[in-house]
Amino acid sequence: MTLAPRTIHAAYYAAHIGKSLLWTASDLVTIYALVTLFGVDPALAGWLFLGGLAVNAFADLFVGDWLDRHPRQTRAVAGIGLAGTAMVFPLTILTAPSGSAALIAATLAFRLCYAAYDVPHNAMLTRLAATAAGAATRLSRGRTVGTGIAAGAVGLALSRWRDALSLPVMLWLLAGAALILGSALLPLLPRAAALRAAATSPIGPGLPTGFLVGSLIGIVALSALTKAMLQLPPAIANPGAGTTVLLLTGGRMLAALVPFGVRDARRGLTLLASLYLIAIPIMAQLLRLEGWPMILAIGLLLGSTNLVDWTLLPLLARGARSYGFYTMAAKLALGGAGLAMTAALGNHTTFAPGAFAAFVAGVLAACALAAWCVWPRGAFRADRRKDVQA
Repeated sequence: MTLAPRTIHAAYYAAHIGKSLLWTASDLVTIYALVTLFGVDPALAGWLFLGGLAVNAFADLFVGDWLDRHPRQTRAVAGIGLAGTAMVFPLTILTAPSGSAALIAATLAFRLCYAAYDVPHNAMLTRLAATAAGAATRLSRGRTVGTGIAAGAVGLALSRWRDALSLPVMLWLLAGAALILGSALLPLLPRAAALRAAATSPIGPGLPTGFLVGSLIGIVALSALTKAMLQLPPAIANPGAGTTVLLLTGGRMLAALVPFGVRDARRGLTLLASLYLIAIPIMAQLLRLEGWPMILAIGLLLGSTNLVDWTLLPLLARGARSYGFYTMAAKLALGGAGLAMTAALGNHTTFAPGAFAAFVAGVLAACALAAWCVWPRGAFRADRRKDVQA
């Protein structure tokens, strides 16, 4: 790389905003548009979303394994994935009048193409984090802010173009912006050098078991709690769905301002475990405060743990496969969070007071278990960056 580190990091952040535009839009807009604007059966829309997410998750693992075995193809895979993602994304909604077969085909194509771009983008963290001390933390902060910017942009776009006639304008504008911003990553990707020698690529996830299991438990717990904020019981003050989403997003972005310091993997794991432990009394107290402080703080907790997770990955991962495995597992965990929340909700549109209290107790117990899993033990190596090729 001949560019200055700041220029390289700026390009990486721009690419992250680009891919996050489409990820956020697919998460927030797809089901709403299909059901409300195009009259698609809600069950079909739900299964499309869940099935597409599952395909994307397993594609992450395949792409990561492929790139570790064929590192020369990294730039080509990412370029094809970016172009395909941008071109197909609008069709995941606009093909609704053409029937379910067209919707399924577009959804599967979008999710497969997204994985082809997402994994190389995430795996670049290993290279960029190795350029300077503390770079992993700065990069993770930039990703957190970039995700928030993308979510805000999608929200603003949806507020302007939200009917069946104007929606295509929004979808194609988002796709075009994602294509332009996402292309900033391509010059940074290696043409031939591997992130880790293919001969030594891990067969398994290539990540410490405690970190992987603890992070996934934490994702399920905190993500389920954030989803539950939209179905609070009548006894708890509720600022409304739209305001709740904005407060959660704002809390996640505030995490980028928290002065975390992750100098090596051991300290990072200790910090992550401590966050889960700190979350227990904080959430127990916040849920009694009600209103916007509670929702903002829960968003901050989720954003903080996510930030530390992505700061640790460059220090722990052993190649693109590790990133693919982690994102696959994280996406399945997000699906599990939704299932956990709806199971606690039962047949109601809002939580019964007793059910909500039991749900929160389960979340707090899961945070304690996550902390126990993540806490470093024994002769854990403080820094595994030496496994990464410069």
